[in-house]
Amino acid sequence: MFDKTHLSPAEFEFVVISDTHYMLDMGNQPLEFESRRKQTQRSEIALQQVAALNPAFVIHLGDLVQEYPASPSFEQAIAEARAQLNRCGIAPHLVAGNHDVGDKTDATMPTHPASAKSLAFYHEQFGPSWYSFNHNACHFIVLNSQILNADLPETQAQWNWFESDLQAHKNQRNFLFFHLPIYLNHLNEPGLGHYDNINPPDRERLHNLITTHNIELVLAGHVHYPFYDRIGTSRYLIAPSPAFTRPGFGHLFASAPPPERGRDDTDKLGFYLMRVFPDRTDAHFIRTHGAQKQSPHQHLVTNISASLSKSPIALTLSHPITPTGEVPLAYPSAVRTTVRNDLHFLSAIELGATSVRFPWRDLLNPFLRTRLEMLKSEGIDLTATFLEPRIGALPELIQSHTDLIQTWEIQLPGITIPSPEVCNTLKQCGNDAELALCPIISNESVPGKQHLRTRIGYKAEELAQLNTTLQAQDIQLRRVLCRVPPNESPWDTVQSLQTHTHISHIDLSVELYTQNNVENAARIAEACFAIALLPASKLFISPYNDLDRTMDAIYGLLDTLCNPRPAFHTLRCLNSLLFGPIHNQDYRLSGQKESPDYRALSLQSSDRKLTLIVPHKTPISLSGLTDSQEKGQQYQLVTGERITHLTPLTTREPVLLII
Repeated sequence: MFDKTHLSPAEFEFVVISDTHYMLDMGNQPLEFESRRKQTQRSEIALQQVAALNPAFVIHLGDLVQEYPASPSFEQAIAEARAQLNRCGIAPHLVAGNHDVGDKTDATMPTHPASAKSLAFYHEQFGPSWYSFNHNACHFIVLNSQILNADLPETQAQWNWFESDLQAHKNQRNFLFFHLPIYLNHLNEPGLGHYDNINPPDRERLHNLITTHNIELVLAGHVHYPFYDRIGTSRYLIAPSPAFTRPGFGHLFASAPPPERGRDDTDKLGFYLMRVFPDRTDAHFIRTHGAQKQSPHQHLVTNISASLSKSPIALTLSHPITPTGEVPLAYPSAVRTTVRNDLHFLSAIELGATSVRFPWRDLLNPFLRTRLEMLKSEGIDLTATFLEPRIGALPELIQSHTDLIQTWEIQLPGITIPSPEVCNTLKQCGNDAELALCPIISNESVPGKQHLRTRIGYKAEELAQLNTTLQAQDIQLRRVLCRVPPNESPWDTVQSLQTHTHISHIDLSVELYTQNNVENAARIAEACFAIALLPASKLFISPYNDLDRTMDAIYGLLDTLCNPRPAFHTLRCLNSLLFGPIHNQDYRLSGQKESPDYRALSLQSSDRKLTLIVPHKTPISLSGLTDSQEKGQQYQLVTGERITHLTPLTTREPVLLII
C-alpha cells in the first residue's frame, strides 16, 4: 500500500488523523449534502491506510462521529465508530472534539456546550480527556479544548494538571494536541462568535504556556483544512480531515466554488505521518482523495524539504507565498473572519522544494516576511529578485537581510550584459551573498500569440559573451538563470550548455505552457532528469499556480483551488527518486535512445541507473513494453501521484514511464 523505501530512517513514526466523523447509515432519506453518505467509508479507507503505515502510535484529534452529544443517535454512533477503529486495527490516543463532548462555551455556537453529563459519558467510554504519555525521549500531551473557559470543575483540574505536567517534563521534547485551534489567523482575532478558535482568556493562558515551555509541535483539528503557523519557537499545525472539507474556506480561492459549496473538495482530504528525528519532526501529508476503496497501486511516501538538502527543485512564486482572504459572516460562525491560505506554503514543503524565488519587495510586507522566515525554517532557501532603477540600493538591502536571503538575483532590464555599475555591485557584494544575473528581454515573438512577449532569463547561446565580460572584469559570478523556452526541451537545453570559467552555476527556469496535464507532467519529468546533470544548479518551475485570467492561460503545479495537478505529483515523486537522501546523486549521462514514439533519457551514478521514457506525442501503451518486462527490468509507472511497481525489482535499472 505504501512505499517508504526512499525515506531516511527516523527514530520513530506516529500518525495524526482528525475529524473522521463516522456517519450513521441514513438510507435513502434526503440529505443536505450527498457527500455525507461517503464520509464513513472515506474514513474507513483512511484508517486502513493509517494501520498499513505501521506507526508506533496514532493520535486522533477528535470528532469521531457526525452526531453530537444531545442528538438521539449519539451513543449508537459512538459505538459504531469504536467498532470501525477496531475493525481497522487502530487503537488511537483520542482527543475530545466538539462532536464528542460538546461545543466551546459560547452562546453563539450551533450545539450545546460541553457539560458535566457529556464529559462523564466520554470519560466512561474512553478514559480521561486530558492525559500524557511518553515515547522514546519525547513527551506527548493531550488536552480537552472544549472545556476551556467553562464553568466546570474539570476546567481548573485540567489547568492544574497541565501546568504540573509541563513542569515535570520540561527537559523533554514536548508535543501538544487538542481539537479546537488556539486561533486560526492570529492571536488577537475575535473569540466570541468565532466557530474555529478557543475564546479568551484561556486562549492567552494556553499561548503563554506553549511559548514559555518551548513546546516543539502543537497540533489541532476541527476546521478540516490544513494551516501552518509558529507560536514562538513552536510549530503549529492544523490538520485536515479524511471525511470532508468545511464550506466557507472556499472563499480563499480565486476560482469557481469547490464541489458541494466547499464541502467536498476531495484533494484536500488526508492525514499526517509524523517522522521523528533527533533534531526535528517531519510532517508528511498523506492525501486520501476521498477514496472509498483501496487503490491497487503503491503509494510513494516522498521526502519533504527538510530531508532533501541536495535537491535542486525550486519554485518561482507568481503569487505571494501566503495569500489571505475573508470568510464571510455565515453559519456556523457569527463573525466575519480573515484567514490565511497556507496551501501554497504547505504544498512547497510537501513537494520537497528547497528554494523559492520571489520579488524582493515581499520583504517590505511584515506579514509576508514572517511567512518567508517560516518557510526558511522548514528547509527552503530564499532567492530575492531585484528589479530596480537604482542598483546602488542593493548593497544596503543585502546587509539588511543577511540572515534570511541566500541569493539575490539582479535582473537586467533590456540587456544581457551587465553595465559597469552592475559589475561594480557584483564586485562589492560578491562576498556578502550569492549573486545571480537574469535579463528581462521584451519584444520577443512567440508563435500563436498576438502580442510580443517578455523573456525572463538567458538563452544558452548568450552565456559565452556574458562569461567574456565577467572575465574581463575579474568577476566570478555564482549563478545565472537560463530560461528553457516553452517550445524547447529541458534535456536538449542542458546538453547544449557549456562550462564557463566565470559562471559557477547555471540555474534553469522551466515554464509550463499548456493546459494539458499529461504534457506538463512529461515536461516536468524531463526537466528533473536534465537538472540532475548540473550539480548544485537549481530548477525553478513556473507557474506554481494556474494562470487562468492573464494574457496566457497556463496550468501550474497547483490549480486555482490550490490542489495539486499531475505535474506536481510527478515532480514530488521524482524529487525523492532522484535527489532523496539514500542515493548517490553524482549523476552523469548514460546514453540516449530514440524511436518514433518515445525518447529514453538515461542517468548513471555509482549505485544505480535510471531511464526516463518520454512519449513524443501520445502515451505509450504498456503492451508495447512486454519484451523489456520479460527481461526482468523494473517499471515504475508515474501517473499523477502514484509510483506503481509493475514488476518486482530484479535489476538496478528501473525505468520511469511517463504516461
